[in-house]
Amino acid sequence: MLKLSKFSLIAAAIFTLAVAAFGQNKYEGYSLSVDADAGGACPMRYLAATGARNAIEVYVAGTNGATKATALTTCNGSILRGAGSIAANGEGRWCFQGPEPMYEIRLTSGVSNLWYPIDKNSGEYNVKDFRPVTRSGDGKYSFTEPADYTSTIRNAINFIATRQGGTLRFPDGDYIVGTTDGERRDPNYQAITLTSGINIVGAGSNTSAAGSNLPNRFSPTRIRLRNTNQTIFRIGGCTNQVTVKDLELMGNSALYGETPRDASGNYGIEGLGKWEIDPRTGAQSANSSQVFNFENVTFQNLDRGIFVHNANDGNCKAADQVCGGWQFDYVTVDHCVFMNNKTGIWVDTHNTDWSISSSLFSYIAANAPGDGIHIQKAGSMSIRQSFGGGYDYGAAVGGTFIYVDAIQTLTIVSSGSERGKRSLYFNPLGAIRSQMVTMIGSIFGDPIELHGNMNFTSSGNSFGPKTIQADPNVQITSVGDRFCSDPAILPGLCKDASGLTLTRPNFDGGRMMFQTGRLPEGTGPNRIDGKPNQFGYTVELRDGLMQYDPNITFGDITKWASGGDGRPPVQDGALVYCRDCRRGGTCSQGQAGQDGSFAKRINGKWMCD
Repeated sequence: MLKLSKFSLIAAAIFTLAVAAFGQNKYEGYSLSVDADAGGACPMRYLAATGARNAIEVYVAGTNGATKATALTTCNGSILRGAGSIAANGEGRWCFQGPEPMYEIRLTSGVSNLWYPIDKNSGEYNVKDFRPVTRSGDGKYSFTEPADYTSTIRNAINFIATRQGGTLRFPDGDYIVGTTDGERRDPNYQAITLTSGINIVGAGSNTSAAGSNLPNRFSPTRIRLRNTNQTIFRIGGCTNQVTVKDLELMGNSALYGETPRDASGNYGIEGLGKWEIDPRTGAQSANSSQVFNFENVTFQNLDRGIFVHNANDGNCKAADQVCGGWQFDYVTVDHCVFMNNKTGIWVDTHNTDWSISSSLFSYIAANAPGDGIHIQKAGSMSIRQSFGGGYDYGAAVGGTFIYVDAIQTLTIVSSGSERGKRSLYFNPLGAIRSQMVTMIGSIFGDPIELHGNMNFTSSGNSFGPKTIQADPNVQITSVGDRFCSDPAILPGLCKDASGLTLTRPNFDGGRMMFQTGRLPEGTGPNRIDGKPNQFGYTVELRDGLMQYDPNITFGDITKWASGGDGRPPVQDGALVYCRDCRRGGTCSQGQAGQDGSFAKRINGKWMCD
């Protein structure tokens, strides 16, 4: 019989200990609740250390809390208080090691979560790994596909919250939330709270078949509701750095063979918070939520795709909060599709700034209000290369692409809309003199209504002949805009809504501060008259002079008086230098180089006195 040396026994013992050590998985986290409720407070709340209320009970996963975990050791200052009971360390963090690949963690609040160890892959999580699990007698684990994914998603987010952020991936699938069994309303359902630093990432956002949603899904990853007055995701106060991308969020939609369903009160993503004030001291509590990115997301058949507002909207008490002043800031919406929603994006808080780019808004007025973007209150918004509209100018006509109640600055670049009742609407109650709207290189043919005392700066845009209707106090600056297509290419289209051909298409109303002119175009019935450059307010020259064209002749001004070259006929008050006009009373033909005079248009005549 071979005998082991003392050295060999020691080496074997060390090896055994090493195997045991490496067989232990490390688990850690905080005892917290995650709930962005309707009160608007910060959603993450840590359970108090007093009385060990932040302690946890650890169970073998898949036993439904029937089997306490054993063979656990604590780490990082946590305390083992009995079989499967762990008290947090002085920082409120609990830590333990155990041999199982996962455990069930139960908080003193009664909430239970499936919990995974910290390893080299931490930070990247699959929502499928948080489904209900069962442990068989041989120690093997099996997952069950739930009819409703609410608890599964919440569990995953709670786990990620204790890591201060991470990426939660949704593989190809159809994920229902807000029900008890995939269909019936869960009376206890609240929107799923997204926490700071989380990335919600799907497999793709290809739009489900509009109006039919056949069993053959077109969206690789779809999260949807099956009842009215429910929200999929909510972002509360004190939340930062959230990304949602590559998936479809859908309201209560009828599947193949179902009767029509009601999506009233369905929101895809809701931002809800408040800027609190201590009613006793007047001190304000910072409640800022910042840096949000919604990328390659389809929002379909929702009451509002994205809805950002303050808690207590209709019953705000100024002693308790800054009404309308919650900060939901630095928001990016990029490559998103908003389809068949009552309103695509609805913003209702002053302290918010948005960048919306490369996105599509498809809506119909019959699904009232049938709007693309509703800005009830906002700080600033930039809309770039984004488009909206309905499906036709009949029963499926769209509502309003951009509906504005109150905003500080709105910039629209390389965007457009069509097949809608209105392209843009500005409410006169919110359109004050400090409201600045700038539009650059965009195409809008449907009506634009400019109300109140706003400022509208337009550069290089293409409008229809009667696109813009402006109140008298709207100040307009227009550089390089055009109205109607080139009649040499698309003749016969410069007509108003009644079919009347227009020879002088332009802004309708408003106070023109400055507008560049245009040369005449077309002939005969397709004629579009030329238009002069226009200054609509006092012009002041500093350190300079006004130089008139020295080559204008008596023949030119005679032709201008009748509008013979396509320009509008000259009106009283015109002033021009004429190189061959003879001085003295009414202008007459003289000789260039010998005569010459300033010609003034007075009472329908050119005067050279």
